[in-house]
Amino acid sequence: MRSETLIQSGVSDDMSMPHQRIKVHIRCRRCGETFILRGVRDPKGHIETGFKRCLCDNEDEFDIEPLH
Repeated sequence: MRSETLIQSGVSDDMSMPHQRIKVHIRCRRCGETFILRGVRDPKGHIETGFKRCLCDNEDEFDIEPLH
């Protein structure tokens, strides 16, 4: 699964909030199913939602983007 990486400009890793919750939109590239989940951004900027598999058993091919 591909995790979305976003870089916060002007904020160092020490000052960023590592447990900041963010909504994400996940779309399966195989069947087109969409999911909206909350995730936690790690210090590197990756978003972890705990999402593992689509209804069509796809585990790898997803588009993940944060919602603002």
